[in-house]
Amino acid sequence: MTIQVRGRVIDDDSEHGLTGVSVTNGEQIVQTDGEGRYELDVETGTHRFVFITVPDGFSAQDGYYRSTPDVSEAQDGVDFRLSPSPARSRRSFTLAQITDTHIVTEGDTHTSGPVLSEALRQIEREAKPDLIIASGDLTDWGTIEQLTAFRDAVRTISTPVFPLFGGHDGNQERMGGISIDEFLELKATPNNPKLAEIGRKFAGLPATLHFEAFLGPTYYSLDWGGRHFAFFPNEDAYYPPADLERKAQWLRADLALQPPDREIVVVVHTPPPGSFLRELSRYNVRLVLHGHWHSSKVCSYGDMVVSAAPPVCFGGIDTSPRGYRVVQFSDGDAALGLRVLQAAGAAPKSGEISPRDIGFGSGSLRLRWERKIPGGIHRAAPVSSGERVFLSLRDEGWPVQAGVCCLDAASGEMVWHAGTDAAVKNSVAVDGSACAAVSITGRVQLLDAGSGATMWEADLPEYPERWIYSAPVIADGTVYAGEKAGYAAFDLASGRRIWHSVNEDGDNWACYASPQVSGDLLLLLVQRRGLVALDRATGDVVWERQAGVEFPYARPVLAGDLLVSGGGSTDLHHFSGEASFLIAVEKHSGGVVWERQILPSRYPTGLLVRDDRIYATTPEGEALCFGMDDGAMHWRFRTGDDLLDMVPYRRGVRSILAAPVMHEGSLIVCGCDGLLYVLDPASGRCLDSAAFGSPITASPCTVDRGLVVGTFDGRVFCFGWDGKDS
Repeated sequence: MTIQVRGRVIDDDSEHGLTGVSVTNGEQIVQTDGEGRYELDVETGTHRFVFITVPDGFSAQDGYYRSTPDVSEAQDGVDFRLSPSPARSRRSFTLAQITDTHIVTEGDTHTSGPVLSEALRQIEREAKPDLIIASGDLTDWGTIEQLTAFRDAVRTISTPVFPLFGGHDGNQERMGGISIDEFLELKATPNNPKLAEIGRKFAGLPATLHFEAFLGPTYYSLDWGGRHFAFFPNEDAYYPPADLERKAQWLRADLALQPPDREIVVVVHTPPPGSFLRELSRYNVRLVLHGHWHSSKVCSYGDMVVSAAPPVCFGGIDTSPRGYRVVQFSDGDAALGLRVLQAAGAAPKSGEISPRDIGFGSGSLRLRWERKIPGGIHRAAPVSSGERVFLSLRDEGWPVQAGVCCLDAASGEMVWHAGTDAAVKNSVAVDGSACAAVSITGRVQLLDAGSGATMWEADLPEYPERWIYSAPVIADGTVYAGEKAGYAAFDLASGRRIWHSVNEDGDNWACYASPQVSGDLLLLLVQRRGLVALDRATGDVVWERQAGVEFPYARPVLAGDLLVSGGGSTDLHHFSGEASFLIAVEKHSGGVVWERQILPSRYPTGLLVRDDRIYATTPEGEALCFGMDDGAMHWRFRTGDDLLDMVPYRRGVRSILAAPVMHEGSLIVCGCDGLLYVLDPASGRCLDSAAFGSPITASPCTVDRGLVVGTFDGRVFCFGWDGKDS
């Protein structure tokens, strides 16, 4: 049934009507006349809300939307009364984006309402935002209890929070009301027919009704500080076809109504594909914010900046610390940054390195130099070559300081800093005068190692939609680069692409396990697939071995004719508490030599094989030593509490993310507790340690009788043997 809804949008102070305010049924949009009046046709049973775009300088104290049943029963029209809010018309203001809160009400797998409340209060204190955007997956399963907990949490702060629907917020409805435990039990059986039956039964029904009951329309817009914000959920599987068409029609109409000089911010949940960004480029869209990947990424697409934030309540899939995005708007400009939240109970150190020398048994290392670099260091280990040290910069803001810098190994002086289009998430590859870097977007850049000058650039297929976390490799005049979705080979001299090998349909999720070259093979770890060897000349698969590997697994390591890797759980969210596997395969054939369930952890974060021993580090903060021949554990060592929550889906833990390295007969282990440990490789006894006050999440590298260590906050230290460079 179609009803005609009439009403006014009114300034609550003056009682005057507001002109030009958009009023919509979620499909068509009308605007108020000179007296603030509107008329709008609404189909009951089809249009579930009537809602407005709250204009600059106002707030909707009694809500910006009305449900269709309430509209149908209104006898005297449907009015929206807005309160003047001068702060909302200031051109300079601060926005905080949180995402993927995944609220649960039972257990502690992800997070809870009180945890979110605590994080929101901290954001209010630290960033003092004018508004907060929650960009989807607010709950883990979309139950009434979880949505209630989210709503109650955001009510504990005074800053307005604007939510967006994400797929997890509709999972229970989409799966016919079953619980998450029932779903996981069904999912445990591959190709379970009952799951398929449930999917067919509820296909074509909206999975958004729980969200709408507690938080209102799943898509809407508002104006703030001279800018227009459009919230547009883009997980289409949760909407029936008719709702999808209405949603798309609303967005086109909403954007088309904006004056040409008004900058637009679009908030979506999943990474926007190029086709969607091309459509947005028809309008004055300048910023697109999203979540879903549980990772941090900032890049440009034409005139738009596209930015993803990590989760606010637990560590990101890319091991970004739990945190939030901050956007500082000013007249005609916007600057993006990423803020991290301190780990629960972790007391930050002074930020000063321990004045003690670091002992290495037969002598000691003294500090040669210290250097602060822009952007910081995350998981990219420093690379030494000759008299130079090359560092990939952790930059998660805009305008970017991303790129690669080169330091003099003897003095620490900056030799050059080369910019890249986006952050370089892993180490560079250096071969003679060539330095290859690949950005998260999939742009491969060859730099002159002496000057930093760009020799050539080449983009991987699907640039800039790639998510590249692995390092490139240079071998025999060829650069190899890629990630789960596919690898490519480029001619070192010209940048010409020689081949591209497609592995999977996307790079999800972030994996730092970089390729290795052995003879004619390029050896890969492909998450949810296994160990794969490609022919370096053609990109063809030579052999493949299923190994149950997932995104946080360590880079496999070569040990003679063997390739040693982790292998075990492939469950994305709920890693089992059982011991996981280490596996050794023949590098030429992929044949399994041994497979042992000996690692007392969910997966290894770092591996090293030396002198018939396997050294492993884990997300439980342990360094372990196993016999290569028999798999027997020789020793285990544990670090302290993490300074930042960086382990995927975890908070308040102990962890090691950097692979161990051997230096001058000692085993070097670096922790997220901000300490570097010097261990006896035979016994695991701690010989010495030094506190850096910031997590060390990238492995150190060795230089001439010395060690280069980088910290998450962007300090680089070089230690040399006493008596040589004291």
